[in-house]
Amino acid sequence: MQYELFDYQREAAVEVLKRIGWCRDDWTTKHLPTSFALSAVTGSGKTVIATAVIEALMYGSPDLDAEPDPKATFLWVTDDPALNRQTLGKMRAGSDLLDDRRLVTIEPDFTTTATALAAGHVYFLNIQKLAKNQPLVNRSEDRPLTIWEVLANTITGERADLYLVLDEAHRGMKQTSDRPTIVRRIINGEKGSNPPAPIVWGISATIERFHAAMAEAGNGRTRHPSVTVDIEKVRASGIIKDQIDLDEPDETGDFTNTLLREAVDATLDFQGRWASYAEAENELLVRPVMVVQLADKPSDTHLRQLVAVIESQWSGLDKHAVVNVFGEHADLVIGDRNVRYVSPEAIQGNDEIRVVLAKTAISTGWDCPRAEVLYSERTAKDATSIAQLIGRMVRSPLARRIPTDDALNAVTCLLPHFDRVALDKITKELTAPGELGEVVDIVINARLFGRNPSLGDEVFEFVEALPSFPQPDALASPLRRAKALIQLLTDDSSGPALMPDAGAKFDATIYALLDGLAAQHKQAVAENVRNIETVEIRRTSLTAGGETLATSTRTEETALADIDHDTRKIVNSVKEGVGKGYLAYRVRGTDVDGDELMIRTEVAALLLVDGVTRAVEEAAEKWVQDRLSQFAVEIKNTTGATKAAYMRVKEQASKQEVTGVELPTTLKAPTQETNKPDAPNLPTFAGHLFSDEKGMFPAKLNDWETTVIETEVDRPSFVAWYRNPSRAGVSALRIGYEDEAGKWGSLQVDFIVVSRRTDGQLAASIVDPHGDYLADAWAKLRALADYAERFGDRFVRIESIAKASDGTLRKLDLLNNKVRHAVRTFGGGKVSVLYESAGSEEYK
Repeated sequence: MQYELFDYQREAAVEVLKRIGWCRDDWTTKHLPTSFALSAVTGSGKTVIATAVIEALMYGSPDLDAEPDPKATFLWVTDDPALNRQTLGKMRAGSDLLDDRRLVTIEPDFTTTATALAAGHVYFLNIQKLAKNQPLVNRSEDRPLTIWEVLANTITGERADLYLVLDEAHRGMKQTSDRPTIVRRIINGEKGSNPPAPIVWGISATIERFHAAMAEAGNGRTRHPSVTVDIEKVRASGIIKDQIDLDEPDETGDFTNTLLREAVDATLDFQGRWASYAEAENELLVRPVMVVQLADKPSDTHLRQLVAVIESQWSGLDKHAVVNVFGEHADLVIGDRNVRYVSPEAIQGNDEIRVVLAKTAISTGWDCPRAEVLYSERTAKDATSIAQLIGRMVRSPLARRIPTDDALNAVTCLLPHFDRVALDKITKELTAPGELGEVVDIVINARLFGRNPSLGDEVFEFVEALPSFPQPDALASPLRRAKALIQLLTDDSSGPALMPDAGAKFDATIYALLDGLAAQHKQAVAENVRNIETVEIRRTSLTAGGETLATSTRTEETALADIDHDTRKIVNSVKEGVGKGYLAYRVRGTDVDGDELMIRTEVAALLLVDGVTRAVEEAAEKWVQDRLSQFAVEIKNTTGATKAAYMRVKEQASKQEVTGVELPTTLKAPTQETNKPDAPNLPTFAGHLFSDEKGMFPAKLNDWETTVIETEVDRPSFVAWYRNPSRAGVSALRIGYEDEAGKWGSLQVDFIVVSRRTDGQLAASIVDPHGDYLADAWAKLRALADYAERFGDRFVRIESIAKASDGTLRKLDLLNNKVRHAVRTFGGGKVSVLYESAGSEEYK
């Protein structure tokens, strides 16, 4: 892969490969057709996940624990040719191994030469090409087979294992008549034409209709459990923007021109902020795009007026900057400007394009991370199409959260024909199961808040140094982590490398360890060599009636070809090429000339010894920790993509490790409540780390959270407070925890309070008014107790607060050993019992 997978993408790829293995076994051993689904929220990178899976299945992948299937072939089916073109382009860009020879679009002339789909290929097909009057489904003099016969030959033949991928699998599943849809025919087959697809892999944000179609299939298809991308991990990754800002007029009337000018201003504001970020962080410049969504039949007069407003507000707009993606696929002359037609998927890669005129044609099959402002003249009845378009605009241009300017982590949408009630329709569309609202915050009239000017830098530095203890990455590979760090430490593209010989030093550490383990386990290695080089054959003699007469065993030498295959597999199984590297090191250092197989057998035998691979991974983990500590100051001073890359290395820990809190420079926050016709302003509070020019910050707090903040602000020692983010990102103080089922989660405590000791030093408190009604309340409380045990000396207070039955606020002082013991030994039930016990105190 050209791209480094996010942890949730790697986890999803591993689980998809497991399902494919189950499905392949069902088909090869029982001839049972099967299906499963990948549920991936919009923007989470389903194509990246699929590309990793396809690469691993075709070529094998130690990183994803996948063996190659040399017969694998994929038929990628959608109902949108633009979506296919986009997917093919993403696969080509993202894969090291999939090129134009492997990625094939099935065109109308495909069946003039093809008799079956070939192994080792990904074929893209949109269902419009399978309509009755299309060449692919009709024989002719130069077309001896139909596409249905080509599919039948592929399924019934022995040269390829066919995997059917349904992209946007919720589409095309609806039964419109007694006759099956084209998609259903591909899946279920048709008697006398094509057999059912053996293995069906559906991909969608909403897969219920796909599941229903699989359940209704009358061919005994086995449905394996779905793979669901972890939404919280998508949120934490920063690949999708944090926030969608919805703006509409505050009063009745026609404000189209006013909001259109605001949309241009918002785009220019993004342009300026990206320019500042690029200069400060030594990054490539992002050139933001404004999308203007129009009614189905805009008049020439309206188009001229609209473009005139844009040009008057955006001075110096280039003559090629305005394009259209209308369904007519034609260039337009609007005033003095030629507005070219471009295909939606071409927008992202063309920096000249700054304004896109659209109707509904780009609601699917299009991703443009540069598109950061939407001005839509659609009305409330088009809430679905507006929400779909917003869904195509939420990817972060740099595929990561911007830590220094929170304005760059949001999408702005201006809707002149909406009121607050109508906005609720879009909000409901965006927050439906599987949609963006599960990942992105939908807010009304958000504002940007800078760091509170009344607080000195020491306060922010103090908060950033507090210990965050995030959950580990379940699929993290210490060796992959080490290789990523080595690449960063040896990078000299922007100045002298921090550690030019990092790779050699790491290799020397690991190879010395393996040499020592080989000497330590000499006897076990020798035994493993014998096991590799010989095979025990058992013979059983039976009577004609099946009774056992005698058994005997004999030892035979393993065929050299089998030894060669098995030892290569064992050596290659050590990730990131470490096994192959150690083999090369041993070959270089041996006195035996030319017998690599013998050395490889010894290396494989060593790697088979219990605990050796684990010891290598532990050594890699320690090497990473030591280097991160050694270069902590230098890493802190990195910027932009380099800083983000170091942060990813820090986050890729297989066990919990201590990190800090990365506070942003600016913070974007809502100023009004959403989904309420009267849209009341949120209350504001003094003393927050981020504030307006008056030192105030808006926050939506319940009554007892409000009481807590007002109480804390009134304390004589109070300096500042921070509303800890609810998402498990680097700007939050995180506490990873395991629940009763062994599943990892992340606790983000509500409030961090900074105070000043009598000696003038700053002090920190965790004040966490968490509800006791949550299913994981005890697991989170136990995690907070464990955190207090480990890091309590860094805080003056760590308090968990709940409202008692009499309405008073009670606290558990988790710096108290007896209270921690009571939490850990709690017998179950609602944890409210703890707040009512003698070990609690009144919060005041």
